[in-house]
Amino acid sequence: MAMIKTRTEIACIKRAAAISNSCIPIIRRAVKEGATEREIGRRVRENIYRKGGRLSFRTLVASGERSAMIHCKPTVTDRPVDGMGYVDFGASYRGYKADVTVPFVRGKVGGRERRVVRTVIEAYGRAVRAWRPGMACWRLHREAESHISSRGLEMGHSLGHGLGLRIHERPIIYAPRDDLLRKVEILAKKGDEKAAKRLRRWERVKRVSFEDNMAFTIEPGAYVKGLGGCRIENTFLTVGKRLKCLTKSRLIEV
Repeated sequence: MAMIKTRTEIACIKRAAAISNSCIPIIRRAVKEGATEREIGRRVRENIYRKGGRLSFRTLVASGERSAMIHCKPTVTDRPVDGMGYVDFGASYRGYKADVTVPFVRGKVGGRERRVVRTVIEAYGRAVRAWRPGMACWRLHREAESHISSRGLEMGHSLGHGLGLRIHERPIIYAPRDDLLRKVEILAKKGDEKAAKRLRRWERVKRVSFEDNMAFTIEPGAYVKGLGGCRIENTFLTVGKRLKCLTKSRLIEV
């Protein structure tokens, strides 16, 4: 799929983003009520269809310790959401996708959970402020990851990805950690074909820079097994020398 979107494609992505935005107040109300994960997923799905969209992917909802899983499907239990968590969803319009993750904190949480949430929100802000037209995509990943790692946490996934007719397209906004890259380089020199393949992929990724009319996500997260995790994600569009945020995810605290 082409990284640079046409005017028609951009219009469809904007519509998908608008439908996605209409779900955010619904999510806020559901979290405040203490709805179950499954119920939140159902309300999001029904709203997207009611607005004339389709699902970009199956909605992910997790709270408490389960939110430490990066991709967590809603549980079928009747337990209400509680603690820190996230709702990862997106609407599709005429085949074009939007992608949003809304983080939330419900009820009383401890200092460790607060620290995870605060770190992720800070990393998101740093990445958005660091964006510049023409900058290498991988540098944006490093901006967020360096802040998260400085707090003793790990992100565990790319900062973002392009989107359009597919939910994951180029550009890939990612950079391997220096220590992991050195290990892969050593393995590649020893003849490990998988390692060599990873290096070739990285060479392709690091040559990609932000250009006008690119649609992509920014989605930092941090996850601690046995505690939980936090992720915030919005869909963005490059417009000339500006970065335009198409979706309106922000932390929900109730």
